[in-house]
Amino acid sequence: MDKVYVPLLILLTSLMGYLYAVRTLRVERHDLLRAFGGAIEFIGCWILVYGTNLLFGLVLILLIRRLTGFFISVYVLGGIMLTLFTFLQALVAYHLWRVSGRK
Repeated sequence: MDKVYVPLLILLTSLMGYLYAVRTLRVERHDLLRAFGGAIEFIGCWILVYGTNLLFGLVLILLIRRLTGFFISVYVLGGIMLTLFTFLQALVAYHLWRVSGRK
């Protein structure tokens, strides 16, 4: 049951948001599809930025280990702070990409 809880929660809140947008806010179906497409684009941008941060972080850790002999664990890259700050980086990058007009 634990593995099903979070996806079920997301499904239910998404359904509630959809019903609220369609019935109360009178949002058209094509606007919802466009918003969903923008969300998918942002997720792709976030994945690219996250991968770049992981790659540079790994290279930096290995360089510090090699040059100084000081041990830094690779597990540092798995923290929630990296994920959150990467989210902010991706948000800015995505916004700049959209504003630049080059799609």
